[in-house]
Amino acid sequence: MASWQFGIGNLVARAVAAPAAVSPAAADAELPLAHLGSGYPDEEGALQWRSDGAYEIDFDLNLLASSSDRADAPTGWLDLVNLLSGTPGLPALPPDWGSYGGRATALRLYRPVVQEIEVMPGEQVKIEYGIYRPSGAAGATGVRVRVVDTSSGKGWDGAAWSDGGVLDSQAVADTWKDATETIDADANRTERSVYRVILEPIASSYDATSYVYTSANGAAGSPVLYAEVDLVAVVGHNLPADADVTLDPQPSGTSLTLTPAQPSMYTVGVAAQLIRTWRLSIQMPTGVQPRPRLGEVWIGTARTLLGGSPILPINVNEGDPAQARLEASSGRVQVAGTGVPTRASMMLEFTFEMAAYRQARDEIARLTRHGEEPLLLLPSESFEGAGRVYHGRLGSDVTYTRISPGTDDALRSFALEFEESPLAAA
Repeated sequence: MASWQFGIGNLVARAVAAPAAVSPAAADAELPLAHLGSGYPDEEGALQWRSDGAYEIDFDLNLLASSSDRADAPTGWLDLVNLLSGTPGLPALPPDWGSYGGRATALRLYRPVVQEIEVMPGEQVKIEYGIYRPSGAAGATGVRVRVVDTSSGKGWDGAAWSDGGVLDSQAVADTWKDATETIDADANRTERSVYRVILEPIASSYDATSYVYTSANGAAGSPVLYAEVDLVAVVGHNLPADADVTLDPQPSGTSLTLTPAQPSMYTVGVAAQLIRTWRLSIQMPTGVQPRPRLGEVWIGTARTLLGGSPILPINVNEGDPAQARLEASSGRVQVAGTGVPTRASMMLEFTFEMAAYRQARDEIARLTRHGEEPLLLLPSESFEGAGRVYHGRLGSDVTYTRISPGTDDALRSFALEFEESPLAAA
C-alpha cells in the first residue's frame, strides 16, 4: 500500500500578492477575484471568471509582504530592534517606499527590518533581492541580507546553516547588487519553524545617515521569498469531468494537470519546483457550460507520513449535520437542511513499533498544532481512488494504545479524528 500523503498550510493564503487576472478575465466588476485562499473553504464559488474563452488566473507565491497587511505600516516590514525588545511600532526614522537608487519602487531603511515566514520541515525556499548603499549615507558602510532559522538560531551563509551566517552584503556605493538564492532546509530539523528575513545597514549605530535601499531582484518592488511547489488542489468546484485544468509555472517549467473529481481534486507532481508565479488555466468542454466556480485553490508541497498509512478499512461518514425532519399536522414529512454539500468525517488510526510510533504521532500533531491548522489529506488510490482530496482539520485529541504487551518494541497505535471543512452551496 502506498504511503499516506498529506499537505499542511496554504501558500495561496500565505502569499501577500493578490491573484492577478489574466486575459480574458482582465476586468470584471461583477465577478471580483475575492475570498480566495481564506484558509477555510466556506466561500465556495467566490472565485469566478468571465464566461468567454479559457479561464485563467496567475498566483504570486511571494511570502514577503510589501504592504501593511502583515507587518508594520506602511512598508510591510517590522523594525527588528523594536521586535526583539518587545516594543511595538516603528522607530523615529521608519522605512519607506519611494524612487531610490534609480528604481521606481525601492525600500529605504535606516536600521534592521524583518519579516517572519513559517516553513515546513524539509521545505526549500528561494529568495530574490537587490541591495544598494548610497554614497550619501555616511553612517552606513554597507547593506546585508540575513535569513535566520529561529529554531536553531543559525543563518544561511549561501552554502549551509552556520552560526552568525550572512547570506549576502554590498559595500560598493551607488551600485545595485541583485541576487537569487535557494535556501536548503536544515536536515536536522523535523518540525515547522520560522525564518527571519532581515535587511539591514552595516553601521556602528543607526541614525539619519545610516540609510540603505533594497528592492526586488533586478526590478522595482519588494524582495521576494517563495517555497517549492509540487501540489495543487482545488477544494470545492463545479467543473465537469471532461474540463481541462492545469497549473502552469510562469514563464516555464513542468505543468501539473488535474482531473476534475467532485467535490474536490488534486494532483502531485514528480518533483518540486521553485517558481514564484503559477497560472491556473481552465478550458471548459464545448457546448453550453456553467460558469466555472471554485472554492479554494491550494498550491504547495505534499508530505509523506513516515512511510506509513492508516489502517484499513477506514469508515467515512458523510452527511448534513444540521438536517432536520419536520412532520406537519397533516402528516406530511418535510426535510430541512443547510443546502450545502455533505461533509465527511473519519477516524485515522496508525500502527508502528515504539520508536517510529512516537515520531509519527508527534509529527502530525505538531505540524497541525493539534488541529489548529488546516490539514489537506491526499488519500492513496487504494482508499478512495485517484483525484479525490479531503480538506479539513484534525480533532484536538490524540488517542493511543499499546496493541501487544511486552518490551519497548511492542506495537502501538494512535488515532486522530478528521473533520472535513464545510463548503457553501454552489
